[in-house]
Amino acid sequence: MATTDVTLSPHARAAEQGERGISQGMLAMIMFIGSEAMLFASFFAAYFMVRYSIADNDWPPVRDVATGERFELPVLGTGVNTAFLVFSSFTVWWAEHKLKHGDRRGLERGLLVTMLLGLTFLLVQINEYAHLGFTPENKAFGATFYTLTGFHGLHVFVGLVLLLICYVRVKRAHDFTPKWQTPLAAASLYWHFVDVVWVFLYVVVYII
Repeated sequence: MATTDVTLSPHARAAEQGERGISQGMLAMIMFIGSEAMLFASFFAAYFMVRYSIADNDWPPVRDVATGERFELPVLGTGVNTAFLVFSSFTVWWAEHKLKHGDRRGLERGLLVTMLLGLTFLLVQINEYAHLGFTPENKAFGATFYTLTGFHGLHVFVGLVLLLICYVRVKRAHDFTPKWQTPLAAASLYWHFVDVVWVFLYVVVYII
């Protein structure tokens, strides 16, 4: 039975990476992430401006229609969902690690677990939307909350598409060489960015 593991010597890997330097694909991803970081920064700035312009810091200012009490965000449930996304950063790193060591099966498993965790995060987020009890039309809080979380959710979806492309290409490939490293490294970098943004968002919007 043919093995799925192809191991390159450390010297061969280092030589090939040294000749390539930073690829155009990775540079493009870094520039894209930089632009997205500035966009998120503008959203967070708008959020803080709206939040601290509310009199007596009455935040969130949305009231439950049935009881009239101030609405509380699901901090604990979203915290568990955050843990899923944070753990997915480890699994995508693990997939990269397996690629560098020529372990095709390990790479496939790492990507698959990462995608499952990301999909779980999105499904839980959608379920949260369905049970929140307020909409984007509910004052400035509703608008800023859905803008931040929804825009981030879109980025998670894009990240899943990138990881899926990497997974399908590896599954269909007849050969297995370090040429796969740049696409996966770019997708992995994007995924780490999405995770970091969410951790900051969770602390700012749900906890503080």
